[in-house]
Parts: sequence; C-alpha cells; structure tokens
Amino acid sequence: MTVDGVGSELAMAIPSLETLQTHWRRLNVRYFDNRLPPIPIVWSHRLTSSVGMFASRGGPRSKQPHTSAERHREIRLSRPLLERLAARTPYAEQELLNTLAHEMIHQWQFDILKRRPNHGMDFLRKMTEMNRSGEVAVTTHHSLQQEVLALSPFAWRCKNCGQVYRRQRRTIKPRRHQCGNCRGSLQELDVRHVTGPSDETSPQASHQATVSLERPTSHAVADKQTKQLTLEFSFSQA
Repeated sequence: MTVDGVGSELAMAIPSLETLQTHWRRLNVRYFDNRLPPIPIVWSHRLTSSVGMFASRGGPRSKQPHTSAERHREIRLSRPLLERLAARTPYAEQELLNTLAHEMIHQWQFDILKRRPNHGMDFLRKMTEMNRSGEVAVTTHHSLQQEVLALSPFAWRCKNCGQVYRRQRRTIKPRRHQCGNCRGSLQELDVRHVTGPSDETSPQASHQATVSLERPTSHAVADKQTKQLTLEFSFSQA
C-alpha cells in the first residue's frame, strides 16, 4: 500500500471525532481542572501546512454569549499529515495526543486567560507543567517535516522577516494576506529554491523533544479583511 493510496486499514487507525472528544475531556480534567468549555474538534483534509490549529472568528474578549462559544472557535487536526505519519511510524497516536494537548493550551489562553494564543511564557509554563506527567510531550515544534513538504507544493516568503509559508493549494493571496509574525508583505516562491526560516508550510510550530525558549512567536498568516485569528501547530526550523 502506498502512502498516497491510503486505504481502509489505515483509515481504521485514525481516531473518530468521538474518540478525540474523549481524549479532550480527559486532558481537560487532568491538566485544566475541567475549566475549558466544550469546543468542536474536527479532522481537516485541507490543513496540510500544520498538524493542528486553534481557530477563532472572534477575539478572546468578544461579547458573544457563553452559549455560542462552540460556534466561533474550534480545534482542527490535519488528517492527511497524521495518515502519512501513521504509514511510517507506530508513534502517530502519541503525536496526535501531543498535538491535541498543544492546541488545548491555546484554547486555555483564549477561553480562560482571555488572551490571544501564542507561544509566550504562559504557554511555556503550562507546557512544562503538563510534560512533567510523562503522559504528553508538548512542544512548540513538531517533527512532520517530511509529511508537510510532500503535501505542500506552494510557498510564500515574508519580504520583511523571511518567514516561509507553505500550502497544498494556492490559498495565500499576497494582496489579502500578510505575515503573522511581523505583518510584512508576502511574495510567492518557486518551491524548488526555497531557503530561509520556514514555518514549514505555514503558521505555527513543530513538535520535537527540544523547545526553543528564544523563539515563542506565532507564524500564522494574517487576513487583512476578516482579521480572523488562527493559531496553527506546524513545523518551523530553529
């Protein structure tokens, strides 16, 4: 079986949405004192630049009623990346749990701290606290470089800070989007000649055992029109 020809056997290894919610509830009780409000968790077939993403269409201090919280933010997980990872390693399930825990810290920042999600000191302190348990290994960078590059034939670079964003489709529009790091202008690249700092296709962080405390920055592309807040968990070279 080829990775591109993912069949029913592999699909059976991918957790259902119900299983993901079960993991979320357990992590919520253990690490967040059950304080996180319910949130949709979805498998994304389009998310290939990052393994996970916390997305919201409103700010953390928006005046929307509490009952509508589920409708304006969600956790997205990349099905294509996890399927590819599952095809080459038996540790995909742990990677998924680590990614979910990572995005839950962003939810904690957004829902509890009422702050814009980031990889600053609040994130790092919570990450360290959770990692002491030995159950999860949350980091700010994942290890799916091979899978990300295989699924991301398009790339853009920030003209100001050099951050590189990769995508499966030509979804980034330089006239509409700007660098989430510095709000600089973006320029499309020939991916055969891409060099420089890379979010490895996108927005926000990667997943290896070491964490750089010197670069707790976000790499999410900013939408000039909608001001949509998205915080992704993707590969970034340190």
